[in-house]
Amino acid sequence: MPVIAVNGTSLNYVLDGKAGAPLVVLSNSLSTDLRMWQPQAALLAGQYQVLRYDTRGHGASPATPAPYSVAMLADDLAGLLDGLGFASAHIVGLSLGGMTAQMRSGGERGAGRHHLRAAIRNRCRLGQTRRRSAGRR
Repeated sequence: MPVIAVNGTSLNYVLDGKAGAPLVVLSNSLSTDLRMWQPQAALLAGQYQVLRYDTRGHGASPATPAPYSVAMLADDLAGLLDGLGFASAHIVGLSLGGMTAQMRSGGERGAGRHHLRAAIRNRCRLGQTRRRSAGRR
């Protein structure tokens, strides 16, 4: 699998799907690696470019000395997008990957030079989703 140097580390990644199609980034959860997204990547690859990567310290991406922060992981994602030449993406994350997506697409770090849309779900089952709207619980 390819590896790219970003933000003081190396990130393992896989890019599948249709070249030139919109990009979907799948960001893994704590204690997992990019393989957690195999079923979703297979379904998405027919219509999108699909980028899966191992978060710093997960899978084949090496651990670096502490401390870590979600902001650092968001910067890693920005470096990955820059290094691969992508200016826009749809980001899907679960658990830690969801926090990374939120930080990268808004919050303190903001999207900056990337046009991003984040999808964060509190329940993740193929064919069944539940959205949480602002003001509703």
